[in-house]
Amino acid sequence: MMVEGTRWRRVDDDRLAGLAEGQLLRVVVKERPLCFVRMNGELRALADRCPHQGKPLSGGWCDDGHVVCPYHRFHFDPVTGKARHGVCSNVEVFPLEQRQDGLYIGFPYTTFRVFGIDLW
Repeated sequence: MMVEGTRWRRVDDDRLAGLAEGQLLRVVVKERPLCFVRMNGELRALADRCPHQGKPLSGGWCDDGHVVCPYHRFHFDPVTGKARHGVCSNVEVFPLEQRQDGLYIGFPYTTFRVFGIDLW
């Protein structure tokens, strides 16, 4: 049977604790480039790849509650990943959890489960 789940990975980057409101930061977690942003006091994580042409979002800025791609100025909601005005595809967003031993990010996965064992 097909199942979907979330794999939680610890984010080991001390710069995130001091990330200022509206500032973007590129962090690579498990070989995945991510764009972290603090918006309305909350830390958010997006794929550091604009869905329009694959350019990094982390070189951009924040405007009116959105992350702005520095290349074509497309705006993305850091909570939902939706592109403003539907100008292109949405950007992937990831859940974050603050635990006692640090910050964790959730990566979605789909696998086959056979006799209670996930195959990959």
